[in-house]
Amino acid sequence: MVCAMHRLFQSEEDDRFMEGSVFPGEDTGMFEELMARAKLEGILMGLAGSLFMVSRLNKDFKERLMERNGITEIRTRDHAVAWDFTVSRGRLTACRGPHPNPDYEMVYQDTPTAVAIFSDGSEEATMKAMMDGTLTFHGDLEFGMWFNEVLQKLGELMKKPKELLGV
Repeated sequence: MVCAMHRLFQSEEDDRFMEGSVFPGEDTGMFEELMARAKLEGILMGLAGSLFMVSRLNKDFKERLMERNGITEIRTRDHAVAWDFTVSRGRLTACRGPHPNPDYEMVYQDTPTAVAIFSDGSEEATMKAMMDGTLTFHGDLEFGMWFNEVLQKLGELMKKPKELLGV
């Protein structure tokens, strides 16, 4: 009975694992997808931490955050990865997971595409993704343009530690 019940819940991936495959689903790309998802989660967590830190350390950056209020969601099309960045009265908070009603959404076609664009970090990679439809934007585009400018300023400050600290 135990063997019969076990067989009911066992999948083909379990069979491949038992036959000596190193990772379940290894030939289906599942492992690569999980690794890409972990990378993207790490990138967005790092972005959240950087935004939070710079908003506390740099007076000009904090003043820039006072200009607008809103919620940006950065996610994959299938919602496998989603992070919300809320700007309210000069304070920035970030939360993992989808938001029910963001003001602006940056939507990547899939996790590997998002990782590639973030890893490249160039404006050219972002523009190419926009042109070929692997990166789309939804919602309040004026707020989105402002938020993207904030991200660009963050990148500039992270490269110049003295400016980051307002020295």
